[in-house]
Amino acid sequence: MPRQLLAAYEQARARYDEMFEAPSVPRAHWRAAFDQLLSVPPERMRERVESVQRQIRENGVTYNVYADSKGADRPWDLDVLPLILSHEEWRQIEAAVVQRATLLNRILLDIYGGHSLLTEGLLPPALVYGHAGFLRPCCGERAAGERMLHLYAADLARSPDGQWWVVADRTQAPSGAGYAMENRQVISRAFPELFRDLRVRNLSHFFATLRDGLAHWAPRAEGPPLMVLLTPGPYNETYFEHAYLARQLGFALVEGPDLTVRDGCVWLKTLSGLQRVHVILRRLDDDFCDPLELRADSALGVAGLADAVRRGNVLVSNALGSNLLESGALLGFLPALCERLLGEPLRMPSVATWWCGEPAALEDAIKHLERLVIKPAFPQLRAEAVFGEDFSGARRDALIAQLRERPHGYVAQELVRFSQAPVWDRQHPRRLLARDMGLRVFACASPDGYVVMPGGLARVGTGSDARVVSMQRGGSSKDVWVLADTSSGTPSVPRRAGGAHDLIRAGANLSSRMIENLFWFGRYSERCNNTARLLRITLGRFIDESAAKRSGEWQSLMAMCRFAELLDTDEDEFADDELEQNLLAAVTDEEKPGLAGSMRQLFRVAFQLRERLSADNWRTINQVVQDLSARKGPRQTLSGTLAELDRTVVALMTLAGFAMDGMTRDQGWRFMSIGRRVERLQFLCMVLQQACSSPGAENLDWVLDLADSTITYRSRYMARPEWAPTLDLLVRDESNPRSVAFQLYGLHDFLGRLAEASGPCGEDLLQPCVESMRALEAPDLQPRGPRLRVLLRDVYAASFALSERLELRFFCHVSEVNRGTFAT
Repeated sequence: MPRQLLAAYEQARARYDEMFEAPSVPRAHWRAAFDQLLSVPPERMRERVESVQRQIRENGVTYNVYADSKGADRPWDLDVLPLILSHEEWRQIEAAVVQRATLLNRILLDIYGGHSLLTEGLLPPALVYGHAGFLRPCCGERAAGERMLHLYAADLARSPDGQWWVVADRTQAPSGAGYAMENRQVISRAFPELFRDLRVRNLSHFFATLRDGLAHWAPRAEGPPLMVLLTPGPYNETYFEHAYLARQLGFALVEGPDLTVRDGCVWLKTLSGLQRVHVILRRLDDDFCDPLELRADSALGVAGLADAVRRGNVLVSNALGSNLLESGALLGFLPALCERLLGEPLRMPSVATWWCGEPAALEDAIKHLERLVIKPAFPQLRAEAVFGEDFSGARRDALIAQLRERPHGYVAQELVRFSQAPVWDRQHPRRLLARDMGLRVFACASPDGYVVMPGGLARVGTGSDARVVSMQRGGSSKDVWVLADTSSGTPSVPRRAGGAHDLIRAGANLSSRMIENLFWFGRYSERCNNTARLLRITLGRFIDESAAKRSGEWQSLMAMCRFAELLDTDEDEFADDELEQNLLAAVTDEEKPGLAGSMRQLFRVAFQLRERLSADNWRTINQVVQDLSARKGPRQTLSGTLAELDRTVVALMTLAGFAMDGMTRDQGWRFMSIGRRVERLQFLCMVLQQACSSPGAENLDWVLDLADSTITYRSRYMARPEWAPTLDLLVRDESNPRSVAFQLYGLHDFLGRLAEASGPCGEDLLQPCVESMRALEAPDLQPRGPRLRVLLRDVYAASFALSERLELRFFCHVSEVNRGTFAT
């Protein structure tokens, strides 16, 4: 019986219910889903809810609500139940969205081209020229294929009779398509049988259409066009989606400083020089895109971009100036514009909207103020929407006076009563709740017209009667399932035929910023591994030995911990409880030097490499950081912390495996490997220098443990570690990846290969060390051997000098080679 399931479900009154056509009677296309909810055990639904939340956390799906204390780490909120739409209903939505995208594209072409709509009086000049989104420098832009609007989104809501209305148009840089795809991947796993049996339409071909359409209209080039996604950076609210789309589309994810304009063309700064950029899919607001012509204080854009667009040398999607169409004031003029430009009526009406700049509309809005929402007509008016029903008496009079004082700056819009959709109550084992819902639908341009994503992003309000449905106001989301029409197949996607000239070798288009992040990803991953091993060994010895028995080995470990700044005090001895707290804090406290802090740095670098990391790679990093954060606090125990260190070391070894087995050996991989080798070389030298400074220590197990070479030593010697064989294994053995020689020779070889393409880059700093290593003899392998001590000191110093040389040579763009090398 559905009684328990619907006990808290509010029956729809004066609004549309997405799931039920009558109380407890599901609509036909919802029946299978409702039956499954009735039959599934509470334990199974709890598992599904937990699985959805776990996947969101592990995949690092975030949405930054700026007022939220979690900031960029706020997890994306996804309800376990999808929104289901029948194929008959979707056919009507699809046709209306295609028509609307076509219409808005034609309006944009006219405003920045022929101006006939203004001349004929179909658009008031004040509505265009008074809008900050109208960019005069963009007039006369060359629109390839008569397309200025390549990606479009419509925000829809239902009226009580089930009619869909357009609430807002998103034409500047529509967001949400990537989140919709992520929602699909998560929810389809929660209900795999239902997803299969309902024959839900696939989303992936939409992204292929978008990519192929942009390639089709790109400026002509020999070989495939270079397409990039321009992001404001990792602190943007939807940065996860930027990285997700870049990986899904195969675009390079770039920031403004990664690009430059030379001779009217846009170039990407790469390791091998400047690469010509043909397409920019932007996620920047219009005016931030070019500090030279649009907004002088922008540090996010590319100086000269507007000029490159006017010359037709780069395709920007969406076209600069498309923000103009997002004004709510335009909605009231669309029916007449549709008749004029397309010769047909508007298929889906906009929510009733009046621009107060028209005297009759102003008076009508004032008369019915309690039923309307007052919004700014232009983005330069930094004002929030206000609801007329909230104003009375003197406040109402003040609002009316404000409207009369500046009528052109406001629009009055009918108050939307959203339809309601079911969400799963996470606080109850078996209960549905009714929440307000709005739908965002996406369309992209193709050579044959606009193509609509068969699904979209459903946004759910926080309460049962929300007046605004917004992710920035703490709302959640739903996957949207569009059921397939069994009488027709999936439409084919036209694609440009490729040839031999389209072949690409990986890594040619990596930006210098990406290379730098890969270098530091290698360093931080190795640093985390070294720190975890040092803390694990130190805590293990702390448990095994009493303070009275701690010998030279212990003193060496303490010296290593001080060198790594894992201890708060420089005193040689302190109480066990103080030492324990210091070591535990070094594992879990992100505010202090130690493992958690290094893992957080690794996470931040990895966050800027999202499109370069596989999903498995990212989940591994994300899980380790979350586990360490969860253990932070006064309830830490030695045994629990040691277990956590074991898991961390295993996870970091897994990351190393991803790098060795899952990454193409391009320049990006090489720089990541250089970073890893530099960090390991420094650590090995420090460990060996510290060990050699305490030659009286009888036990060398800690040295082999830190170098992860215990098994190798035992398999060779089957005896207690002694100085000569230990130093031979960790210094001279070229077959041991944890030896100084292995890292030194490998690093020298990498730099030599890099020099072949980019010129000298620091191999000269290592050459004396390589020669000293080759001259090292067996008799020199003694803890007080002068040649060994000098070698370790020189290698340690050379590794620091090399890191600085690489920073100046490749990451700061001061080299003559980087400034003068061009690649078309």
